[in-house]
Amino acid sequence: MGSVKFEKQLLASSIAMILGAGTLMPATAMAEEAEANVERIEVRGIRASQQASLNEKRFSNSVVDAITAEDIGKFPDKNVAESLQRIPGVTIQRQFGEGASVSIRGAGDDLTLTTLNGQNVASTGWFVLEPAKRSFNYELLPSEIVGDLKVYKSSQADLLEGGVGGTVEVNTRKPLDLDSLSFFASAASQYQSDSDTWDPLLSALGSWKNDSETFGVMVSGVMQDRSLQRQGNEAFWEWGAGPVAFEQERERTALTATLQWAPTDRLNIVVNAIDMEMKANNTNYALWLTQGDTSWAGEPGSGAWDETSWIGGCGLCGGDAPGAGSGTQIAGPLNVAYYQARPREATMSSEVYDLQLEYAGDGYVFEFQVGDTSSTGGTDFEMVVDDGTGGTPIPGGSYDFTGGSQTWDLNGFDTATYDPGSLNMGTGSNFNRTPKTDDETYVQADIAFEVELGVINELKFGGRYASHNTTSRRFDYIQDPNFNPSISTGDVNGGLIDVGADDYQILRVDDEALKAWARSSIIGETEDLGSYSEIDEDNYAVYAMASYDADGLRGNFGLRFVGTDATSTYYVDDVKGETSADYTEMLPSFNAVYDLADDMLLRFSAARVMARPQYVDMYVNPDVRGANDDVPNNQYWIVGNVGLKPFIANQYDLGIEWYFNSASMVSAALFRKDVSNFVTIQESGPYMNGEAGIDFGGELRPDELEWTKQEKSNGESATIEGLELQYQQDFDNGLGAIVNYTYTDTDTSPDTFTDGNPFLSNSSKHSYNVTGYYENDWLEVRLSYAWRDEYMIRETGAYGNRLHDDFGSLDLSARWHVTDYLDITLDAVNLTEESSSQFGNNAYQTDRSAFTNGFPAFEYQMARTVAVGAALRF
Repeated sequence: MGSVKFEKQLLASSIAMILGAGTLMPATAMAEEAEANVERIEVRGIRASQQASLNEKRFSNSVVDAITAEDIGKFPDKNVAESLQRIPGVTIQRQFGEGASVSIRGAGDDLTLTTLNGQNVASTGWFVLEPAKRSFNYELLPSEIVGDLKVYKSSQADLLEGGVGGTVEVNTRKPLDLDSLSFFASAASQYQSDSDTWDPLLSALGSWKNDSETFGVMVSGVMQDRSLQRQGNEAFWEWGAGPVAFEQERERTALTATLQWAPTDRLNIVVNAIDMEMKANNTNYALWLTQGDTSWAGEPGSGAWDETSWIGGCGLCGGDAPGAGSGTQIAGPLNVAYYQARPREATMSSEVYDLQLEYAGDGYVFEFQVGDTSSTGGTDFEMVVDDGTGGTPIPGGSYDFTGGSQTWDLNGFDTATYDPGSLNMGTGSNFNRTPKTDDETYVQADIAFEVELGVINELKFGGRYASHNTTSRRFDYIQDPNFNPSISTGDVNGGLIDVGADDYQILRVDDEALKAWARSSIIGETEDLGSYSEIDEDNYAVYAMASYDADGLRGNFGLRFVGTDATSTYYVDDVKGETSADYTEMLPSFNAVYDLADDMLLRFSAARVMARPQYVDMYVNPDVRGANDDVPNNQYWIVGNVGLKPFIANQYDLGIEWYFNSASMVSAALFRKDVSNFVTIQESGPYMNGEAGIDFGGELRPDELEWTKQEKSNGESATIEGLELQYQQDFDNGLGAIVNYTYTDTDTSPDTFTDGNPFLSNSSKHSYNVTGYYENDWLEVRLSYAWRDEYMIRETGAYGNRLHDDFGSLDLSARWHVTDYLDITLDAVNLTEESSSQFGNNAYQTDRSAFTNGFPAFEYQMARTVAVGAALRF
């Protein structure tokens, strides 16, 4: 193929991709002239989306990877995060088996910025233990509304600040880009191997535009249900462990409406309204099997530890009782079985209302965007019921975790027939609701001038202002003093539920009956003002950027000035207080692309980037964890700091790309980030209530005496270095392959994190993705395997810091084109049902703790999901 024809094909594909993927771009005279002078290429299916993504990468001035939906409803995965994991340098974190957050180049999901049509999207989360963060929860985003995704791994001055790892830009479709009277509908049924149920997935999109193609309307709706059930083992040492289960009914909906008006070739106005909601009622189950060899199990000489094996220490160290340096019990006798269930009602929603205007004048383009995004979420109702016996002894029972997983010998105790007879309801802080809100109003203006200043061909200037507010609160229910908090299991018996990583079953409760019984006791509620957390932020930015092009060299350089004013509102002794802080940053950036040959590019970029600290780390009031639960002395008093500095990184990229045909390429890239201002947690204790500023006024159990204090401050720096290799080829016979590998090495001080490990959270040293596909006129099939090495999960409170074992997911997607209008679809995720294993990984001597290096702290079975359906379009 000649180079001229090749370049015309690439340019045509690039223009088609830009116009079809929903990027805000009016039908200017320049675009019309370009279309008139290039060949139109009609390629559809997997090859079309891969080629469009490839062209986005090639023609960008920055380091960008893209995923495009070649047609309506043809995004590669049902979950957007699971598509992103197939981009080199991108890994995902799963929440209850579904992709929820994204990490780029080892920086962790907290340092990834996700935008929707170029702006922040408010997000709260539904899980009660989920802290207030800036990262977006991808569980809420249905793939049906997405036109394309772009992952910016380098920065440029006109890009919204916030992505130290990188920025994920989600773009939705627009009606003037589609044929008039376009319609799409799909119906599928999804099977989950954990819950053994089939659930409905429905979506529809309709688009219309007038004959003059100056006004269009597009509306879409998505409805998805999922019956989720996750089994596993959890350990809270030293106290006990046990087989657990999590059961959830997810109801997810998304409604979108887009109006587009382009009265002239110069003016384009788009109005977006998006509403995404998820109802996520859930129940946690556990049969806790407590230790018979805790440090308080008996007096020295009692023989309580005679059958105990130890890890990470010297055992009894020659004595007859555990002491300093003993390590952690990893095999030994059991004490009692203790049943527990925790029903919750939870929701999460995000709304976006956005107006975009673009005007192309003579030699300039002006863009203006204004909007509001808001989110509500959290737990709307939470209760707990405990074993009415107070614990049933298991004579002769033992545990053995030496094989890398949690196993028990129950000596004839049958979990499936165990019935405590009654359940006792927890009160006070165990009977509550914890709502969260997140809201941002923004306005942005940009103007770009065509110029002829030597090699500089464009100057662009802009500014943005956003007002942000986020809150976390807790309300404890007030109960009728005559209410009996004990209920017979016969009144709420719901059969059996599978628990644990092995074949255990325990009593399932009728959660609706249990919640109705608990609600009957409520006569009011009171807000725990000590848990009130609010952050107000004013964020502003201005920038200048120049683009250049000369003799095979193109790119941009610029400077972005960013400022933040933040205020934390809280209560101390029921008195409202405020603490404020502010900071500014200068963020220069430089991108260069050099044509080594017609089909080979050399890239270089350098930039200073930033990400603001997480809201949960900025809350001045204490975050209390572990109070009034079943584990003694696991109370955490966690104190934030509104004056935390932003994460700052100086980053560099160097890469080479060879496009050896229109749908194939090989590339290699080196990257480095020098990141400062990591949030360090200073841990101290144990303290008694009333010491070291700890002033807890809520309920505590008699055995909850000691507190651990965690204070947050800016601490150490870190370096991230790595290599990305990528290969993509279409073989012109229907077959194609996409392979990439990423090596990431992170290094920081052992003092950065409380576990003492000198590497960053959510960072895997090795990750790779292998995809093979085949397509012809009537069939598309894609088989993908995404694997990542072990990585650290770090959380405040009792779940703590632990090492997640390596994880791989084998996924399948197939589409049969029955007619020009009808497709039959098959999508499967985690075909091999890979499990999730998490181990203690403290780098220092840790006694009697699940976070001892090598201790199997948590293990969960992960479901296979299979969706079969039909899609109609015309």
